[in-house]
Amino acid sequence: MNRSCSICESSESHVLFEKSGYEVLKCHTCGFRYANFDPGNNFAREFYTDDFFTNGYHKNGYIDYVADERNHKMMATAALKLIERYVAGGALLDVGCAAGYFLEVLGPAWTPYGCEPCEAMAIAARKRFGAGIAHAPFEEYLPEVSFDVVTLWDSLEHVVDPAMCIRKAHGILRENGHLFLRTPDAGSPAAIVLGKAWYHYAPPGHLHFFDRKTISLLLERNGFRMLRIVYLARYVSLAEIVINLGLMLNMQMLKDFSGSLMNNSRWNVTIPYHVFDEMVVVAVKKPGGEKRGRR
Repeated sequence: MNRSCSICESSESHVLFEKSGYEVLKCHTCGFRYANFDPGNNFAREFYTDDFFTNGYHKNGYIDYVADERNHKMMATAALKLIERYVAGGALLDVGCAAGYFLEVLGPAWTPYGCEPCEAMAIAARKRFGAGIAHAPFEEYLPEVSFDVVTLWDSLEHVVDPAMCIRKAHGILRENGHLFLRTPDAGSPAAIVLGKAWYHYAPPGHLHFFDRKTISLLLERNGFRMLRIVYLARYVSLAEIVINLGLMLNMQMLKDFSGSLMNNSRWNVTIPYHVFDEMVVVAVKKPGGEKRGRR
């Protein structure tokens, strides 16, 4: 039996293709694409463990997240510049904060908070930011404060129920609070040309595949007004490019070779990578908690 659509709740869908043993469905009503997979309540804690962040290509994770600290911070700095065009400072929650590299680039105008399902990453972030970091998936996170900004960098495609997460972000944001998220764009030229070989079609690591239309619909239905969609460059190592090629071509040799590159400082270089297939979305909470409601 096919899963219902997380955006419009329609049960009418068809199979687009199979990838890694999972069906990818397309909703007949709104066009949303998603994996036909019921991960269960403990999926985040069980899947996002240490081996997602180190030698994690089998989960569409990281070769070595910590070794890539410089690249993560370069992307974080660019993202912060975008945020500060809309919000000058305040309380900021980073959902899926990992080791806290994005929070680390925040200036003194910001009060950093984060939640992270991987225990090892949460501990690393807590060493930097103390009690503001919670070891919990966003679904279980119970903040004691409200926020001016919530960020979901490369997170929404991973969660079990994206609509619930957007509603939760709405509930913990202050009036006129802003939501910033980055997620792959399944309507991008790269996704269309590559088809099922597109590296972001990677269940069960990626469960949801948004395009500009469906991400707008998700936000509008759950209390947000879309402000802008932009495409920022990603800074990656040569090893990450090789691993993505290995995933697209399903070549184990390339996957294994990427680890060797990561451990060789001569080849572990940073490369600006921009094929306009990852959208950064800016949205603001509607006044008075206004929502259009779900179908």
